[in-house]
Amino acid sequence: MATTGRDTSSRTARDALRDEIADLPEPLAQETLDFVLFVKNRHAEEQFLWEKVEETERYRREHPEDVMTVTVEEFERLTADNADEG
Repeated sequence: MATTGRDTSSRTARDALRDEIADLPEPLAQETLDFVLFVKNRHAEEQFLWEKVEETERYRREHPEDVMTVTVEEFERLTADNADEG
C-alpha cells in the first residue's frame, strides 16, 4: 500500500482519507468519489436485501400455513408457465 509518508497511526481513517483526497488532482478525485459512491451504494443494497431476507423469514415463522415445500420436479412444473411467458 502506497503512502505519502504521513503518520496515520493515531488518526482516524476519515481524517487520513480527507488529507489524501486534498492532494489529488481532479481526475483522481473524481475516480475516488465514484468509488466511494459505489461502496456506499453496494452497502445500502446489501442492507436492503438482508432486511428483505429477515422480513421473509419472520413472515414464514408467523405464517407457516403459507409456506409450500416442493420437490425440484414440482417447482419446475409450477414455474414452467412463467418461463414460457418470458
